[in-house]
Amino acid sequence: MKRTFLAASAFALTVAILFPLRSSRALQEAPPRVVEYTERVQMSTGQVRKGDVCATFYPELESNEFFRGLQRTETDEGRTFRKYSQLVTTYPPSLRIQIEVRISICDADIYTPAPIPDFLKTLHFKVQWKKAMYLRPVGSFSVESIPLTLDQSENRKVLVVQIHDSTNVPLTDHLILTILSPDGKILSRMAARP
Repeated sequence: MKRTFLAASAFALTVAILFPLRSSRALQEAPPRVVEYTERVQMSTGQVRKGDVCATFYPELESNEFFRGLQRTETDEGRTFRKYSQLVTTYPPSLRIQIEVRISICDADIYTPAPIPDFLKTLHFKVQWKKAMYLRPVGSFSVESIPLTLDQSENRKVLVVQIHDSTNVPLTDHLILTILSPDGKILSRMAARP
């Protein structure tokens, strides 16, 4: 009985010692995570509420063919970007954020469209680059409202933010889109992190 107890204890101790070593080796040897992009990069969504009407913003970052086929590889050392095996380190010179805005009744049990409210005409935008905790403004940008056909435009709107100068901006920086009230209050903030 004493021998059985000693053998079982020795086995349990061996498993306890070797299992963490095997697990840590598996973690160290994990393959890098690769993400491949299509034409657009999804940004986080935002929402502005006024009374019982909500405007929900669905932004996507795009730039002609730049993002198509771009691959991000994540390792313990950080993120790298490649396209057709070539290292890519910066954003292209110009970018667009296409924003679909959907208007609905905020607390309805089911999705209930609402007409486009007047407060959407008074919103302002700020576009910034973020590196770590630091924000800096983009060089220049413009915002344009794209008309929709009559059957689509009752509770939807499309906005396009053109970023005119993104030359030499590292792909590791985040793009931050902020929606402001006419008096400068932050109403919503969205981010693109390729």
